[in-house]
Amino acid sequence: MNPLSWTGGDGTGNDRLRVAAAGEAKWCTEVQLWRPAAQDAITTGEGETCVVLLSGTFDLHGGPTVWQARGARTTPLEGRPMAVFLPPRTTFRAENGTGEILLVSARQPQIAAPAEGRAAFGQKPLLPMAGSGKSFDPNSGEWRPAETFPTAPESLPPRRMQRLPVGAVTIERVFAPDYKAATLSLDEVVLAAGTSLRVQEIPGLPPAVEVLLFVRSEGSSRITHAGTTTHAPCGDRAFCADSLDLTIEAVGGRSYVLLAYAGKTLH
Repeated sequence: MNPLSWTGGDGTGNDRLRVAAAGEAKWCTEVQLWRPAAQDAITTGEGETCVVLLSGTFDLHGGPTVWQARGARTTPLEGRPMAVFLPPRTTFRAENGTGEILLVSARQPQIAAPAEGRAAFGQKPLLPMAGSGKSFDPNSGEWRPAETFPTAPESLPPRRMQRLPVGAVTIERVFAPDYKAATLSLDEVVLAAGTSLRVQEIPGLPPAVEVLLFVRSEGSSRITHAGTTTHAPCGDRAFCADSLDLTIEAVGGRSYVLLAYAGKTLH
């Protein structure tokens, strides 16, 4: 398991954007912790990005799409997540709010482009129906929400997410393995002090080849990967692992854990 180092921030509390790059990982590229200014924007890179609102409420813009007053929790330790999917090279803006936003990015596998015609047109919204938020899908012959096309940004509210009990803890399935993202799936969980989670016991795991782990601990955490234990002190930590053989334990306080699985399309 590879601990990731944070860069960014000016050391005075004005840490607008901190980035932890995944180094030589094959699929995961980086995790970003963003505290947007009054009107602020980030543009995604060549990979796809999954966004989770850790705290606060914002008006969000993903490319041309706007979602107003999204997010409700005051800390990631209380309340349910709200998420956004961003395709490559998308401008993401946050306005009219304060709080924290976590962005996890990964490379998409090289997949042959669809043939010209219906298959190609079914990848992105076309012929938008004015005022409806829908576009025509030539593959199904139906009008469907523009956000649901594979290349479109999309907002996922809590009602779109499963809650999965695993022993004494409950997983929030933010991006399910069958979601349109090409490589990323996301789970989050809050561990009470003294509780642990064995990742391989989570139901319906994607057949991923890498996991990017973000942990925010009130006390500390113990993370065991393939038999080797790492102690993560209080605060924000990020790691990249090359298997799902992971156990996370909260020590001396609660821990918020986000698990970003990458490489689901390779199996």
